[in-house]
Amino acid sequence: MKFAHASFLCILLLTQFLVRCGKPAETENRIIQNDILSLCNIAIQNAIVVDRVAAPVGSRRYVYASIAAYESLAPFYPDYQSAAPSFNGLRALPKPDTSLSYCLDLVALSAHTYVSQNLVYKEDSIVFFRNRQLAFYKPKMSLSMFDASIAYGDAVGKHIVKWSKLDSFNYYRGREFYLVKNSPGKWEPTATDFMDAIEPNWGKIRPVLLKSPRGFSYPAPEKFDSNKKSRFFQIANEVYTIVNQNSKQNLETALYWDDNPNSSVHYGHATINILKISPAGHWLSMFSNVARQKKYSLIQSADGMLHLSSVIFDAFIACWYVKYKEEYIRPISAIQQLLDSSWTPPIQTPAFPEFPSGHSTVSSAAATVLTEIFGEYSFIDSAENEFGLGVRNFKNFREASDQACISRVYGGIHFMDGNIAGKQLGNQVGEYHIAHLKSKK
Repeated sequence: MKFAHASFLCILLLTQFLVRCGKPAETENRIIQNDILSLCNIAIQNAIVVDRVAAPVGSRRYVYASIAAYESLAPFYPDYQSAAPSFNGLRALPKPDTSLSYCLDLVALSAHTYVSQNLVYKEDSIVFFRNRQLAFYKPKMSLSMFDASIAYGDAVGKHIVKWSKLDSFNYYRGREFYLVKNSPGKWEPTATDFMDAIEPNWGKIRPVLLKSPRGFSYPAPEKFDSNKKSRFFQIANEVYTIVNQNSKQNLETALYWDDNPNSSVHYGHATINILKISPAGHWLSMFSNVARQKKYSLIQSADGMLHLSSVIFDAFIACWYVKYKEEYIRPISAIQQLLDSSWTPPIQTPAFPEFPSGHSTVSSAAATVLTEIFGEYSFIDSAENEFGLGVRNFKNFREASDQACISRVYGGIHFMDGNIAGKQLGNQVGEYHIAHLKSKK
């Protein structure tokens, strides 16, 4: 009778535990949503669209969140290692408690969203996304696994947020003042908004991997010259001629790769802000599509996003360093001065110097890294579909990059020289990342 009574008590206690926890404690790690990081990046993309931050600032949000997600997963995979030793100033991260079991995608979600909600301006959108996802996960596992996964992911996220605060971003907030030179061939605010220079100090932000944005080689920009026989006049006329061909295909390509979160249109006295994805968001979305197509594992996706977001962030810093060093004139200013005072490009000219092309730098860096890690194959890019621009097929990452580069000439906002220099700079940044960012054992 005593044995039966003891068994009854054990069953009763177990029943109470199951009712309270929903499920018994798991003894192995598990994965529920393999593409959770794609969803996390969409949440950042939505916040960027709402905040209307400049493209370099958007890349900062992606990179720290992506690093946090990868670092939270690396300890669980024997073929991968922490990338912290590669990064500038990043100390060893918290380790998971090996006596506990985790839901790995919940760990990554927690780390990613902990960081992103600390970096966006209107954090409600990230908080709402996170809470919605937590509600999805909670009934699918034991309370112990649920709590352990969130606690560990948040611990990694907290560590990355602390590191992010040392990159000088907060120091340069409110110090964006830029003195326009008013010299021939130098950048000046352009129509239609005549905005002040965007992020003139971005070249001073700490890169995650590069030791310095200086030291990369690029061809010097052509010296301004109003003589009709000069090469500068020729490169200005080249943009003018290409745009004035009014090619439907060229215009569609320019619009597809515009990716300007700060663009707007004017109707009389009304200004309408146009919602667009950022360059970093476009490339990460492109990679997410490839990850689904190739059925990448959770850690493969995290690893790809780690490398991709890191090289994009550093490419922006290297590019912006050169932009504000050269302070080069935009095509709209040159063409209005030399060829046609009423000319305007088909897409809005961004409010920062022309040389080198940011899209060319970032896209070339991204394609260099992705090709090295994942190889060459065709894929579908649907990043712009929700913005009404359809989908595009590419043979490989380099073809997508080349199209992004030439789109800036089609849009009338870059000279061909700026594209060439951007490609060269971006390829060098990409090669540096391939040589120095190690995530696999």
